[in-house]
Amino acid sequence: MRRTAIALTLLALVAGFYACSADAPTAPRPPNGGGGSSAITIQLFTSDANPKAGTCTLVQAVVSFNGNPVPDGTAVAFSTDFGTFSQSGLPLVSPVTQNGSAVTALCGPAAGQARVRASVTVQGQTNAANLNIVFQPDSGTLPFVSSCSPSFGPKEGGSVLTLNGGRFFGTPGTTRVQFTVNGVTRDGVVQTVSENQVTVLTPSFAEFAAPTLQAQVTLVLGTNQPVPISVSLPNCFAFGSSASGTPTISAILPSSGTNEGHTRVTIVGAGFSTQGVQVFFGGVEASVVSVNYNQIVVLSPPAFGIGGGNLNQPVQVTVKNIGSGAVSNGISFTYGPPVKVTSVAPGEVSATPPFPQVTIFGQGFQAPVAVTLAGIPATIVSVAATEIVVIPSAPQISGCTDLSGPVQVVNINSGDGNALGSGPSFVYLVAQFKPVLNAATPASGDASSGALQITLIGQNLSRVVRVTIGGRSTTFTVVNDGTITATVPDDFATPPACTPPNVPPDLQKVEEADIVVTTDNGCTDTLTKGFTYFLPCTVAPTPTP
Repeated sequence: MRRTAIALTLLALVAGFYACSADAPTAPRPPNGGGGSSAITIQLFTSDANPKAGTCTLVQAVVSFNGNPVPDGTAVAFSTDFGTFSQSGLPLVSPVTQNGSAVTALCGPAAGQARVRASVTVQGQTNAANLNIVFQPDSGTLPFVSSCSPSFGPKEGGSVLTLNGGRFFGTPGTTRVQFTVNGVTRDGVVQTVSENQVTVLTPSFAEFAAPTLQAQVTLVLGTNQPVPISVSLPNCFAFGSSASGTPTISAILPSSGTNEGHTRVTIVGAGFSTQGVQVFFGGVEASVVSVNYNQIVVLSPPAFGIGGGNLNQPVQVTVKNIGSGAVSNGISFTYGPPVKVTSVAPGEVSATPPFPQVTIFGQGFQAPVAVTLAGIPATIVSVAATEIVVIPSAPQISGCTDLSGPVQVVNINSGDGNALGSGPSFVYLVAQFKPVLNAATPASGDASSGALQITLIGQNLSRVVRVTIGGRSTTFTVVNDGTITATVPDDFATPPACTPPNVPPDLQKVEEADIVVTTDNGCTDTLTKGFTYFLPCTVAPTPTP
């Protein structure tokens, strides 16, 4: 199966993998970011720092403790002040690590800036890191950055950095370029602004001892306007030395893909030779799409034929600088079969909690995953290669029709998922809980006092939130699932005139009224002409001369 799109959950993941070099993993967070333990290091990356509104983007946390990857199964708590995470449908999610990495996907319902926070606790010590993601309006007229030149410079600053792209506007006085390194943000000096280029003099971060410092660059255009336009460039530039000819790998996104190959993989690190590199998955060479000092984009080779040793296996990713022969490896990429969903049990549940656990059977599942049941995100309980256990989430029900839709599974690391409509359907049962009215007793009477009580008999009445008689709301009490007591409203403006042979105060038939009950999920049922109104007539008819 190829990568698939899931509305409002993972629609943009695949698009993120095919984005330009500006849409690459973010710069790392400092080891002691957020005031936590210096023993814990958290680096945050994203597949697209400027996704379109209404789409999703991958967020990866790479966590180490005392210089080593944290144990598998370590929970990473992600939170956001804008949007929701695809795995939970909430602004909070806690995936666990594998090989020191935890991945989720952030989905933005509209244009806006999201501040993502990831925190980890290991052996009683806690640290956190932050990442900004700017969801852009779905418009083809916004500014964009396609590349940075150069991609690195000395940490003492003073490099002239050119941001190449399009639809730029303004002047140096209305343009701002900020550099964030290890949680410290400083402004560069904007020199020129044209439609396709912005040049800026980089600031100094000389106080940091690390030989390579990745920077998150933020370009802000129109600072003199009510709503400036911001573009985030998380892996555009690194402060480092070109003399460092030894490549290092910090992270790869995604870290898994199908045996068919051709997964677009971004390798983040430093020391990559722009004169030429080779990238190997296991012993098989990959096709290099682009390379700069701190980022390489490749297409994974197939795990068939010459790559047969990679079939369904985790393999080491190796980067070799051709000029120096220096080699770096140590991060794995996992091959697997395409995602396929064959069955789900149970295949239907009540539309109201509590919900039972649901088991999804198939192949090619690789944690972390995102699962939707009839378009509703589910909470992940466990993931195995052929089986996923989830708990459904409550849907928003606005009618009385069963909510039915496909079971969708997406491997978040790779974006690979089962094709729409290729698997079984899942049903939230609504119709079977529709209220039913059978009778009203008494079915007629004198309602003039406003105190006449009637009993409604039926089924599924426990969730009724409104009762109307003749279109008039009334007070009622739910006795049990089959019984409701209601007061017959008396709000007739004018008493009826007597018709022969009636004389005041004889009771006279006024109306055959429909009785309608409505439940909290919008379901209704009508007892046609369920109650007949009788009221005392007050005016005798004038005799005909």
